[in-house]
Amino acid sequence: MCPRLVSAIVLGLALTSGSANHYAGGTIFTRCVGNNFHEVTLQLFRDCGGDPFAGQTLYFRNECGVEFSTTGMQPVSVVDASSICPSELQNTTCNGGGLLGYELNTYRTTVYLSPCTGWNISWYLCCRNSSLNLMGGPGIYVETTLNNPTGACHTAPVFINDRIPTFCAGQPVSFDAGAYEPDGHQMVYELIAARFGSPTPLPVQYNTGYSGAEPYNGMTLDPGSGLIEFTPTASASFVVVVKVTEQDADGAVVGSIMRDMVFNVVPCSNQPPAEESGIVSSTSGTASIAADRSIAVCGDGPFCATITISDPDDVQELDLTSNIDSILPSVDHTLSGTNPVDLELCSEGLAPGTYSFWIRARDNGCPVIATRVYHFTVEVSSAQSAGEDAAISICENGPAIDLFEQLGGTPVMGGQWIDPQGNPTDGVFVPGTSLTGIHTYTVGAPPCAASAVLSVVLAPASDPECLTAGLMSNGAKGPSLYQDPSDPHRIWIRSTAMRADLRVISADGRIVKAGTFRSNGADFVAVDVPPTHQGVTIIELRSTDGALHVMHIVLP
Repeated sequence: MCPRLVSAIVLGLALTSGSANHYAGGTIFTRCVGNNFHEVTLQLFRDCGGDPFAGQTLYFRNECGVEFSTTGMQPVSVVDASSICPSELQNTTCNGGGLLGYELNTYRTTVYLSPCTGWNISWYLCCRNSSLNLMGGPGIYVETTLNNPTGACHTAPVFINDRIPTFCAGQPVSFDAGAYEPDGHQMVYELIAARFGSPTPLPVQYNTGYSGAEPYNGMTLDPGSGLIEFTPTASASFVVVVKVTEQDADGAVVGSIMRDMVFNVVPCSNQPPAEESGIVSSTSGTASIAADRSIAVCGDGPFCATITISDPDDVQELDLTSNIDSILPSVDHTLSGTNPVDLELCSEGLAPGTYSFWIRARDNGCPVIATRVYHFTVEVSSAQSAGEDAAISICENGPAIDLFEQLGGTPVMGGQWIDPQGNPTDGVFVPGTSLTGIHTYTVGAPPCAASAVLSVVLAPASDPECLTAGLMSNGAKGPSLYQDPSDPHRIWIRSTAMRADLRVISADGRIVKAGTFRSNGADFVAVDVPPTHQGVTIIELRSTDGALHVMHIVLP
């Protein structure tokens, strides 16, 4: 559709929007500046087809009985809030033209809010423009709530999008009604009914088929992200009210904000930036791609990551805005291309933690621009040490060895051992049972995993350094043995009361005898070794509690 025809249709919509006070919604949010003083901001959207706003009033009350107001507030800023391309802004009603235009008027004051549960800050007006879903032209009411019984200082969420949204009929919509909250609190989103103040807030009446929870047919809102989705079918203006409840780490409500706003639908064909776009396309250094919009960084080393955003209308160009500078001030970012756009983020290192930021992509469709907001996460994990590589020799007649204690350096406990065949183990090497070769110790999880290897070789029992291995395997409380003077192949063993699996092993690893050993803890127990066996002999006792006792003797 040509721009001239679209302009005429938008103008027609503006002329039929009613002749009330031309207020198109608003919101209130707070920021603690210390000592229970709070900066309170009122934002009001104005349909430029009406008269300029007069001085505004904010009303304050709490559950402790305090009540006051501030009157005659004048705007500290007035900015264009139209979803119109820059080249057509001079043709909006804000500048004497015919295209539907909006202003965002911002008012600000600083007040003392004494510690109390249940602060309520509100603004209201008698009337609003007519709309598809509300009956008549009811008033407008917006509020924010704050709980500061201990005088805690925090900043309320602030909505990301600051324009009155305009969408094309027939195009699926994904509108980000999300907010940014710098204190790390959880935010829960919901669609609520519009209200008006008298001055007590009262519900407005909705036309049949519409409600606060579903202000337009098929509209849904994600309670975790604030993403609104629906498909508008025809030209209309309707009211949407979003509430954000802020909760601390314990789930206690810190406060809430709301935004009452007008959605406009007009006949046009401009598509927003692609929903499946806005992904992390490449990484380098200590970073890796954890998900489409998530970057995992291992340790505090340098890294780079590239985010790619595109628009299905190939001839259009994209303009990006973001809160990256406030979330990641030490990260450099570089833009390249216009559609698609590559945003490269590079850092010399970040402290461990989770960093969340958003990028708003706006195309240059005319006269109606389209916007989409993408949310990203950077998860920085501390790099852990798996120790240093090492090599050890273990006597085949020796006791079980804890491999962790054989690593070099200062490894972190709690990792996983893998044997030479790739099987997980408990990290205890049992001569004659465990595999020799390369055992690998790994800590952490990809991409922040670290590994060290331990090379294990088995020395024969005939090795001079292994002749006495295992004799004191269990210290003073371990079993003791001696050969029968009249029969050297009869071995007498004395131990604490136990039941154990018995193995008699030759120096070359052959099992000479196996059975069960039982001791009452007082008497010696005889173990007969086949008389044909000679040389270095290993006797293993593995008790029912898992303890391994290894002894060594030489048979004639």
